[in-house]
Amino acid sequence: MPGSGKTLFANLLREKGFYVISMGDVLRKRYEKEAKIGERMMDFAKRIREIYGEGVVARLSMEEITPTMSRIAFEGVRSLAEVEEFKRLGNPIIIAIHSPPSLRYQRMISRMRPDDSKNIEDLRRRDLDEIRLGIGGVIALADYIIINDSTIDEFKKRAEEVILRITK
Repeated sequence: MPGSGKTLFANLLREKGFYVISMGDVLRKRYEKEAKIGERMMDFAKRIREIYGEGVVARLSMEEITPTMSRIAFEGVRSLAEVEEFKRLGNPIIIAIHSPPSLRYQRMISRMRPDDSKNIEDLRRRDLDEIRLGIGGVIALADYIIINDSTIDEFKKRAEEVILRITK
């Protein structure tokens, strides 16, 4: 879910030699080229999924892969349809990062990203939009779940344990 710590986890993967493809960045590139005037990013995401299928962002993300990349992670999987697309590459390992909503909302309000609302009701609405896209199924079927409800150092420790398991 937004504000859970996905980007921090992705940075830890990069430090371990993974090439990380941010599905959000891939979607933003497409949004900048094709969004209708005044269209919110979430509405754009829903629209292209209606046009091209539920796995479209995964397919666009896989286009970013080059032959020199060996260990690849995709940050920001939102649906089981996307997981199915990634299965064309092999057997994906799903790692979910979970944080309580109140903590995620505090993080999003303080981090000042342009696509984050500063209004709690908008953040709750965004959560519901994410759930409608299917993120709950991805979390429920995750191979690993890292709880991010404490300090950054504690999260890093938990994340390192999972990274060690998946790289053995």
